[in-house]
Amino acid sequence: MPTLLVIDSSPMTDSAVTRRLTRQFVALWQQRFADGDVIFRDLGANPPPHPDALTLAAFNKPEPARSAVEREAVRYSDRLVDELLLADHIVLGSPMYNFTVTSGLKAWIDLVGRAGRTFDYRPTGPVGLLRNKQVFVVTARGGFYAGDSPEAAMDFQESYLRAYFNFLGIDEVRFIHAEGQGIDGETAQAGEARAARHLQTLFAEGEAGLVA
Repeated sequence: MPTLLVIDSSPMTDSAVTRRLTRQFVALWQQRFADGDVIFRDLGANPPPHPDALTLAAFNKPEPARSAVEREAVRYSDRLVDELLLADHIVLGSPMYNFTVTSGLKAWIDLVGRAGRTFDYRPTGPVGLLRNKQVFVVTARGGFYAGDSPEAAMDFQESYLRAYFNFLGIDEVRFIHAEGQGIDGETAQAGEARAARHLQTLFAEGEAGLVA
């Protein structure tokens, strides 16, 4: 049975729209895959450390060549990569902060982008090592940035995450946007409701089971 990796990146642990939507995704996913495994990773409540010089140097050494200190430095990154490798489906809750992702999510990105584990450089160019996985990104945005919005050029969130996961070899990346969260209460509720309906549609159409 498949494994779902649930990544929350909002520092708002009680009121985050993305957390409500990722929980809805989990509930829908568990209805379809009752015997599946779910892994939770909370980057908002427990932010990962930004990689330091020791960690980055250890990344570039084979395991036998690492000192005990270097092995300890990469232990947390190894755990994050192992979770990613285990997952068939990844649902990522990503509120837009200053037109892109939260700092906690950026740290996670830097820690799982590992040459030799999640991607590789070859004479013909970079090759993503992650295959047969799907990513579903649930966002919450204060304004409107999707489609032909006048603010679309300021959306560095979707393009960045799509490019990053594509780089790792994951071609199936879908976005569910809850926009207008900073306008007023009515607009925010309507945006979240549209995102919830989008999730329902994904599962009704079978799109969340392509790799299972």
